Amino acid sequence: MGSRITRRDFFNGAMVASGAALVAGCGGGQGAAADGPWTPSGSSWTGYGGVGDYAWSNGNTQAVVDAAHGIRDRLYPDPATKPIDEDFDLVIVGGGFSGMTAAYEFSKRAGEGVTCLLLDNHPVVGGEAKQNEFDVDGHRLVAPQGSNGAIVPHDNYVRGSFGEGTYDIFTDYYREFGLPTKYDLEPLGGGAEKYELTDYHFGPMAPAWEKAYATGYHFPGTGWVANPTTDGFAKTPWPASAQKQLDDFVADRRDVLSGVANPEAWLDTLTYYQLLDKLGYGTEVRNYINPGIAVGNYGVCGSGISAFAAHRLRLPGTTIKDKVISSSDIGLVSFPGGNTAFMRIMLQRMIPGAIRTQEQGPLAPVGGTIDPAKLDRAGNKIRIRSGSTAIDVRHPGDPAKADHAIVSYVRDGKVRRVRARAVVMASGGWVNRNIVSDMPEGHRKAYGEFQYGPVMVANVALRNWRFFDKLGFTNTRWFDALGWQTSIRRNVDMGGAQAFTPDSPTVLTFYIPFLHPDLPGPQQGPAARARLFATSYADFERQLREQLTAGFAAAGFDAKRDIAGIILNRWGHAYVAPQPGFYFGRDGAPPPSDVIRKPHGRIVFAHSELLGEMAMAHAMHEAYRAAGQIMDML
Repeated sequence: MGSRITRRDFFNGAMVASGAALVAGCGGGQGAAADGPWTPSGSSWTGYGGVGDYAWSNGNTQAVVDAAHGIRDRLYPDPATKPIDEDFDLVIVGGGFSGMTAAYEFSKRAGEGVTCLLLDNHPVVGGEAKQNEFDVDGHRLVAPQGSNGAIVPHDNYVRGSFGEGTYDIFTDYYREFGLPTKYDLEPLGGGAEKYELTDYHFGPMAPAWEKAYATGYHFPGTGWVANPTTDGFAKTPWPASAQKQLDDFVADRRDVLSGVANPEAWLDTLTYYQLLDKLGYGTEVRNYINPGIAVGNYGVCGSGISAFAAHRLRLPGTTIKDKVISSSDIGLVSFPGGNTAFMRIMLQRMIPGAIRTQEQGPLAPVGGTIDPAKLDRAGNKIRIRSGSTAIDVRHPGDPAKADHAIVSYVRDGKVRRVRARAVVMASGGWVNRNIVSDMPEGHRKAYGEFQYGPVMVANVALRNWRFFDKLGFTNTRWFDALGWQTSIRRNVDMGGAQAFTPDSPTVLTFYIPFLHPDLPGPQQGPAARARLFATSYADFERQLREQLTAGFAAAGFDAKRDIAGIILNRWGHAYVAPQPGFYFGRDGAPPPSDVIRKPHGRIVFAHSELLGEMAMAHAMHEAYRAAGQIMDML
């Protein structure tokens, strides 16, 4: 594979154990005009959704956001006045990787005659592990909505040798699913052979890895600067002192950790900005790395995260001497739709026939079509009920003595209630702390330590990428636009791929942060969400079209002609933003995650943010632990 790093490692350079004219043809472009620009949702905020299984489920849609804000604003009637509708042994709230893993483990461990109901507030299950699909000139193009990139354990991989044990459940599943240990990429042609094309969106974002790609930086008033990291940023408009700092930063030349006792715990006592100050780096370095921090895993700037969080992303200045962080026994795969592939495989294994496929083999569910009628069918051991927003979870009396809990949810505008012998709260902490009505004070206080940042993933379908080729770039970074980075991607060959050339249609994926470096860390996420939610689809679309026009018009790009469609995926709480003390505790108190992992009566909590990074493998790790806790109850 061309990429050799995972998202959490993408800055260190080593394998870590791994405008009206511009708006014309908006949304789905000419192909969608007959159905209106906002098809199929009809929402001018949600915008165009594409085609395929996820056309109604691109990020946090207006319907999803409105339902969630109904909880926050106390708009729903008291559920206690409603009767119990159903009984299940287990109810899971949340359909991302945490919820799906808990359901998958239940399907394997629980005996005959027991039942599980998974409630998901989105139209399609999957959390951020969903994809966007476009039909462009006879080609079906696929791109990730969010979750993206996974390690591939090779035949000689030793369990536990990567991720300090937090990837063990994922690697167990990988082998259990019978997935390949090697993937081919689509062939190249038409001049694309001269480029190193990434197969993983996050790879070219890494300053230390940028040299591998033909890269252009776009500056206001200056235009394009080619391959700036190869000459110490000499041709950039930054002053010489900043160029020197940036060059040192990219090469990770400065160190303050040598000689520090217990460096991991020490890093968790300060923010990454404070560490950069100790390293002698100034504003330009902060501004340079902030977008990568935000989209890499935390959603905010360096002032909003623990320096230990930066260490877990392997950011410059956080390298700990002699700490083993690499493994030669893993690779990396990024499927066209990102980690949607793994989500679909799990779904098919839990509910056979949930995905109608024509192919055979372990990767068959990656294609095919979801059959909604199979998901919530009476008689299923696992039932998945989409479009269901949980609004209240509580015990009927003393949690310590209760033999069940009651989950209330809204579906199709009606409040419904279900009784369960156990409940897994696999939804995010920002949800859990609002709907678990009898949450103990310790848990509530611990959840108060969790901050979150948003990200928007914009997928722009292009009819060709000749204008990139004319400029000689396949990776671009912008210092004056909405989308800070994007690159031409070479996809995994899912079978019979044609040669990928500059004339081929493709999708540009922008992972977009909303940065507020002027605000204190805890205020950055809310301010960023306000911008994300206050902006219409048309405004974001206009900004992207203007950005591409400013950068590529001279190379022959025409937005009306060359853009086939734009899909926005807004994730208001994309990432947890761990503050100092999140990992090792503060002022003698335990880390907040340690508190939340303790069961509350018949309710257990499982979501990836408990590990300080919202990632697929971490979600599986936490849900596997929760599955053990609920099986003890059952």
